Amino acid sequence: MSRITKLEKEIDELAKLIEQKSNGKKKKLKVPFKVKSNFRKANKDPQQVVVLYLTQKYEAKWKLCKIISGDLVVVANKVHQLNPKVMWRYGKNRLYILREIDRKPVSNSDYNKVIARKDDTEADVPLIKAVLGAVQKQKGLAANKGIIIWIIIAVIAAVALFTFFGGG
Repeated sequence: MSRITKLEKEIDELAKLIEQKSNGKKKKLKVPFKVKSNFRKANKDPQQVVVLYLTQKYEAKWKLCKIISGDLVVVANKVHQLNPKVMWRYGKNRLYILREIDRKPVSNSDYNKVIARKDDTEADVPLIKAVLGAVQKQKGLAANKGIIIWIIIAVIAAVALFTFFGGG
């Protein structure tokens, strides 16, 4: 499993955790002021672009980079090639996701290859639904145990009352 897929899974898990903590209310992920400032600068100047830079030490760094020669950008003394087809969007803002070890930006261009090697997440949907259904059924059964115990107590109490007072 590549580092990017690991990072994507961690981001998805964090997003789910944030959604659970907010009790179903959707809260936007707060972007640091420095990143917002970088987005504003990049939107004003077409020769600058915001980059989410993934390092070899598993760090994600936000950078504002100057575009050189129309399609190149230098980050930490390493040259990366930009491609408008693989630009990511965050709201109305545009950014590139670059890995320190790769010249090309992160993209979904290898979609067919992922499908061919059956490493895609779309194939996992039935399995995930089955697992989630099993977990939810177990929770439902646990809630029903309490009701069943109360019914048993009520029946025992009714039988005891009938034998002591009404049985004759």
